[in-house]
Amino acid sequence: MKSAQNKPSVRKTPGKIQSVPRQPVKVFCRVRPIKNNEEPCVKVTSEKTVSLVLPPEAVSTYRATCYKEIKHTFKHVFDDKATQKDVFDHVALPLVQNLIHGNNGLLFTYGVTGSGKTFTMTGDPQNGGVMPRCLDVIFNSIGSYQAKKFVFKPDRMNGFDIQSDGDALLDRQKELYSVISLKTPKKKDSDTDVLQRTPDDTKIGSIEDDNTYAVFVTYVEVYNNAVYDLLEDIPEDAIRSKQLQSKIVREDASRNMYVHCVTEVEVKSTEQAFEAFYKGQKRKRMAVTTLNSESSRSHSVFTIRLVQTSQSPPLYRSIQYIVCLTLFAGNINNSLMTLRTCLEILRENQLNGANKMVPYRDSKITHLFKNFFDGEGQVKMIVCVNPRIEDYDETVHVMKFAEMTQEVQMTQPAGLKLDFGLTPGRRKANEIFKQALQKMEENSNGRAQNIEVDIGLVYCLGPQFPCLELTDPGLDKLIKDLLSFLELRMNKKNDLLEDWQKRHQDFRNKLIAVERENIMARQDSMSKQAALEQERKKTSALEAKLMSSESTMMSLQHQLQQNEANLIALKQELEEKEMLLHQQMVEKEKLRQKYSDKIAVEKERNTFDTQKRLKEQEIEFKTQMRDQERKLRKVKQILSKDNSATTCTPVHPTRSATTLYQTPVASDKTNSRGLQSQSSKRGPAVSNPRHRRSRSTGDETWLDHRPRNAVELGTVMQPLMKRRKSVTKLTDAKDVANAKTSKYCLMTQEQDSSGELETRLYKADVIPTCGGGAQVVFNDVEMLKQQSPNATPLRKRNASTGDLKDIEAACAVAVEGHKRARH
Repeated sequence: MKSAQNKPSVRKTPGKIQSVPRQPVKVFCRVRPIKNNEEPCVKVTSEKTVSLVLPPEAVSTYRATCYKEIKHTFKHVFDDKATQKDVFDHVALPLVQNLIHGNNGLLFTYGVTGSGKTFTMTGDPQNGGVMPRCLDVIFNSIGSYQAKKFVFKPDRMNGFDIQSDGDALLDRQKELYSVISLKTPKKKDSDTDVLQRTPDDTKIGSIEDDNTYAVFVTYVEVYNNAVYDLLEDIPEDAIRSKQLQSKIVREDASRNMYVHCVTEVEVKSTEQAFEAFYKGQKRKRMAVTTLNSESSRSHSVFTIRLVQTSQSPPLYRSIQYIVCLTLFAGNINNSLMTLRTCLEILRENQLNGANKMVPYRDSKITHLFKNFFDGEGQVKMIVCVNPRIEDYDETVHVMKFAEMTQEVQMTQPAGLKLDFGLTPGRRKANEIFKQALQKMEENSNGRAQNIEVDIGLVYCLGPQFPCLELTDPGLDKLIKDLLSFLELRMNKKNDLLEDWQKRHQDFRNKLIAVERENIMARQDSMSKQAALEQERKKTSALEAKLMSSESTMMSLQHQLQQNEANLIALKQELEEKEMLLHQQMVEKEKLRQKYSDKIAVEKERNTFDTQKRLKEQEIEFKTQMRDQERKLRKVKQILSKDNSATTCTPVHPTRSATTLYQTPVASDKTNSRGLQSQSSKRGPAVSNPRHRRSRSTGDETWLDHRPRNAVELGTVMQPLMKRRKSVTKLTDAKDVANAKTSKYCLMTQEQDSSGELETRLYKADVIPTCGGGAQVVFNDVEMLKQQSPNATPLRKRNASTGDLKDIEAACAVAVEGHKRARH
């Protein structure tokens, strides 16, 4: 972009003035016409009051507390018969007047879906809304005072550069060439709407006719807390490939919020503004398809910016002033909830004198409109209400928010007089001078082209010359009067010449001083330009770094969102697996309980069958014994009859030299009977009375047989074995048959039914046998157990299911290291 040779200073919207008075936010209410002749729940009671009340037939579907009538007061209430013209004249026309006089303005609509926000803002071709009427009034008022196109050029940083006439002409030629080079465009739907619409003929008369104006429009969309430019010139392929880039909200040097690098389109008529608006509408629909924003989370912000400057020579090279009128429409969602929170905190700060931070940055909408709520312009809101009974609950919330908004006090901006220190009426004088030149050219055949106008000081040497006609040669008085007149004229001429020389010398001295100042200013300007060039390079480098940082931040945010989505998916998957695991554990517990019950039943059944078989065997053995005794008696009788000298004595079976196990405690009656039968078969048991515990502390040598991973005992009473040999497995018979070994101790550690550790010590004597071996005779059992004093006592078990174990099976180890087979 080429700028003018002397870049003008730019004046933006002034900062907030602290001494101006405050005024509340002006809130208007518009009630949409009801359909199908239904009875509404919203009624207009006056020009400033509406009431919410449910009809009797609808009370049953709501709470009883909602039946009472609720009244709300607004700046003005538009009923269902109000026209678009009425709404515009009451609400938007004062904002347009303030716009032309140098004040910003914000107008936004608020309401639920289907309440008439879009119709209020845009309307239809025959009944235009607020936006087209604002454009009509602006162009009706500044139509003849507009600057040529591309004289003002946006710098995309919330400011404008004023170009020279040559640069502006070059840009206009480029635009014309691009239009001619393109193919003939198809007829757009917006062309028909523009041709058929009825314009508003309102005109504002109090306009500064010495200034020149330009109108720029922007159209952005806020979706998912991201800002998208709807007027950006990007290829169609980029849109189809989903490469729409979001914009960033920044703060300029005057602390005004703006959308960085947003496209600002210069328009010269309402029709051109409508073309930009419909272009944004189509892009918005395309963006909806691309971004999947088919919900009420999208907001449209249409901004009209008016730039004005003085028209003093050199043309357009003076201070410029920028104001904007922002039109915004949105539904109830998170962004407007943030707006509501900001307004509530503003009201609380004003009522209580608090200094809470207003969370403008929580949403792009509130961040973008921060300056308006800080007093940089007038704020107005139109609450659109649908009086349907189905929207009663949402309408109540909308009314409460509107009522709260009216309590917020905004700084009232003072009208700014655009006084550039120039003589008024320049434009009209210039037009009159051009008309006079044109008339002189027509009358003098083109000889008045180089006429210059000098409006400087007019010098006069005196009155006109007296009459010089001599009718009589003797009129000496006439000659004397002429001489005196000429003397006075010469004296006047000398005085004026002296005054001119003095003024000339003064002007020359001033020129010399100005030239010196000019030289110094040039030198200072050159040094400042060099410093400015360095600062520009630094700024460019910082901007490039900032852009790269922003792109990196956006990519990181995208990755963060993906990671959060993955985390949520993993959490859901974990919860599902935990639920499945819990179900499996429950099923496993059910199966364990089921099979435990089955095992208990089978065990009881087997015990009963075993006892039954044992009884039958006992009866059979008794029967056999009786038969044998009967036979023996018969033999005795036969022998006694034969008077035999010898007497037959019963021979008892001798005890074999194998290992003898004697358990002091039997597990049940069945085991005791089994052991008795075994003892009767194997011979008489060796009598080994139970030793006292004190006798186990002698000088005997113990064979300590314990598990491989035995748990250390923590009891007070500990087994005392002074001389012992510890083994974990009997693999050699010499360990038992050793002559030095006199005692044997077998340790077992198990978990009882309550989960406590139970340690048992089976003690025995090692007795040498005649065959050179040894037999182990068990004579004592010690049980060591630790239990919590807070443990719940267990229920006693039946004798058939007691905790007594088969001691013979636990201790079935042969003297020579072979396991004893179970019977």
